[in-house]
Amino acid sequence: MKRSVSFIALCLAVHFSDAQLSTSHFTSILISNDTSTHVKHKTWLKPTLALGYMGMTFIAYKYIDHHFQEESQEGKTELKSAMATIANPLGVGRYNELALGATTLFSLVSKNKELQKTAIIWAGSLITNDFFTTQLKNTFQRHRPSSGDPYNMFDWRNGPRVNNSFPSQHTSNAFTTATVFATLYKNKKWVPPLAYGLATLTGLSRIYNNAHWSSDVMVGAAVGFLSAKLVLKTYSVAKKKLTILPGRNNKYTYIDIVYQW
Repeated sequence: MKRSVSFIALCLAVHFSDAQLSTSHFTSILISNDTSTHVKHKTWLKPTLALGYMGMTFIAYKYIDHHFQEESQEGKTELKSAMATIANPLGVGRYNELALGATTLFSLVSKNKELQKTAIIWAGSLITNDFFTTQLKNTFQRHRPSSGDPYNMFDWRNGPRVNNSFPSQHTSNAFTTATVFATLYKNKKWVPPLAYGLATLTGLSRIYNNAHWSSDVMVGAAVGFLSAKLVLKTYSVAKKKLTILPGRNNKYTYIDIVYQW
C-alpha cells in the first residue's frame, strides 16, 4: 500500500515541480556559459516531464490500477477515512463554483485587482476543464472500480454513458483550482505546496472511496493542470488586446470588455 501511494503521489508531483521551476532552479541545475545551450535545456525540459508523466500514467494503468484498488480497500483506517472525507469536497464542482462566486464578490467589494484577475482566470479554467473532462468521459466511458468490473472495461463513444470513471473530475477540478492559485501566487512560497498538496489528497481520496482507478486520477490531474495553464496563457496574450473591467453599481454587478484594435 505504501509503495503504491508513493508512486501515485510522485506522479502527481510532476505538476507541482513544473510550477516551481524558476530561473534560479534552472541556473542551479544547468550551469553553462552558453546562453543558447541554456535555452535549449529549458526547451526540452517540459516535453521530457510531459512524456515521463505519460509513461508513468500508462504504467499505472497497465500494472498498478488493479493492485492499488485492492490495497486501498483493504487498508482502510479511521484516520484515512477522515482525511478522505475532508479532501473529497475540494473536487466537487458546485463547491468550486461557490468558492469562485465568493471570491468574485469579495474582489469587487474590496476592489482588489489581483483577486479580480484570479476570479476571471479561475472561472475560465473551470469551464475549460469541465469541457475537456466531459469529452474524455464520454469518449472512454470506463467502468468504475466500484462496479466490480476489471480495470480495462470501456464502453467507448457509442456506449450508454453510464460508466464515466475516466478521468476523475474531482481530481481535475481540484488541480484546476490548485494550478490557478499556485501560478498566480507563486511569490508566496507556501501557496503552491498547499494547493497541490490538497489537490493530491483529493485525488487519493477518490481512489480510497473506490470511485476511481489510479490512472483516472493521474489523467484528471493532468487535464486540470493543463486547462488552467491554457487559460493562463490565453489571458496573458489577450490582455495585450483586451481590457476586462469588473464593476458594480446600485443595481447590478457587471463586466466591461474592451478590445483594442
